[in-house]
Amino acid sequence: MTLDTHSTKILVVDDNPVNMDFLVELLNEYDVRTVLNGHSALEAVEEEKPDLILLDINMPGLNGFDVCKRLKASIETKDIPIIFLTASGESESVVHAFKIGGADYIVKPYNTEEVLVRVQTQLKLKRALEMLEMQSKFDTLTGIPNRKQFFHDSKKLMQSATAGIPFHIFMLSIEGFDTINGTFGYLVGDEIIKAVPTIIHKIIKTKYTLYRLEGTHFILIFSLTEELDDAIEWAYAIEKASERARFKNYENLSFKLSYSYATSTKDDISIHQVMQRAHPKRS
Repeated sequence: MTLDTHSTKILVVDDNPVNMDFLVELLNEYDVRTVLNGHSALEAVEEEKPDLILLDINMPGLNGFDVCKRLKASIETKDIPIIFLTASGESESVVHAFKIGGADYIVKPYNTEEVLVRVQTQLKLKRALEMLEMQSKFDTLTGIPNRKQFFHDSKKLMQSATAGIPFHIFMLSIEGFDTINGTFGYLVGDEIIKAVPTIIHKIIKTKYTLYRLEGTHFILIFSLTEELDDAIEWAYAIEKASERARFKNYENLSFKLSYSYATSTKDDISIHQVMQRAHPKRS
C-alpha cells in the first residue's frame, strides 16, 4: 500500500523543543504540525484532524495519557492512531499506554529507523482499516452506498419521519435484465448496472441519496422533497433517460428502469413498512 506522504498529516506533541525539532526533520516528507502541551494538542485536533499523533507522555498540566483518554472518548477522534513518546520503557507504563488506546510507543532517545518504521506501519494500518470500512458501506461495482448502509441510514430517516419530516422512497429496478445477460453476457450486464448511478446523477438536480439494494435493484431517497409530485417527476425523467441510454459497440443494447414509490408517515415504525407500501408509478 503506497502512502501519499505529503498529504498525510501528523501531529507531534512534545514539550521538549529539541525532541520536536528532531522529529520534524525526520518526518519532513509528511505534513507535520507541532504543539508544546496537551491542551494545545486537543485544540489542534479539533481544528484539523491528523492521520497520526505522536504524543509525549510526560508533559506538565495535561499529560499524554490524559490527552489520549479524551481523544478516545470522542466519536470524532477515537480512530486517530496515537504513538506514545516516552523516556521510559517500563512495562507498567507501556501496558497502560495500550490499555487507554495507544497504538504503539517509541522510547527516547529516538532511533531514526525505528521511528520511521513505526510511523509508516501505523499509517498503513489506518489506511487499510479505512478501506475495509469503505468496502463495508459502498457497493464495489457502482461505488454508491450499499444495502447495509441503506438500512443503517434508514434509522435516522425513520426518526425524522416520526418527528414529522417525511421522505419519499423510490424502488428502482432494471427491466429484462436476465435477457440482457443472456444476450450480451454478464460483463455487459455489469455495465448496465454501473450506468444507473451515472444516469441518475446527471438527471436529478435536488438533494437525494441513492443506494444499490441488491442485484438490479436500487433505492432512491428524497428526504427533503416536500411534494411527492416533484419526486415523481425526477423518477419519470430517470426512466426516460434510461431508455435513451446507448452503449458503445452495442447498438442494439437498451434498458429501462421501472419504479415504485411510497411516502413515509408518522405512524411508520420501520423502513420495511414504507417499502412494503410502495406501489407502481402512476399511469
